[in-house]
Amino acid sequence: MEQSRIEQFREQLLKEKERLEGDLSESAVKTDGHWETKRQQFDEAGRFEEEERADEVEEYENEASVDRQLETQLADIAAALQKIEAGTYGVCEHCKKEIDETRLSANPAARAHITCYLTTDTL
Repeated sequence: MEQSRIEQFREQLLKEKERLEGDLSESAVKTDGHWETKRQQFDEAGRFEEEERADEVEEYENEASVDRQLETQLADIAAALQKIEAGTYGVCEHCKKEIDETRLSANPAARAHITCYLTTDTL
């Protein structure tokens, strides 16, 4: 793959990283290299009905699930950026063959070409 194309992917990855970190910062706090969903202030004095507290817990769980997905995407982006630095970007982690540029255009953080991705549950 041409270096100019790799640089384009690098720029895409950096923009996506910035966007994801912005999204995460709205509902989570970064501590020790990981994002933790901000805990809501539950009413411990008992002023709210049990149903309202259950709604708060459900909302927290939903936010935490989204935050985990965003953090996973960030980890994939970080791995792709490391591969660019190491000169191994665009190589399938499973079969070691080059990943098609069309796939990388759709997902610059792709770790495998589509065949390995669909047949391997470790990636």
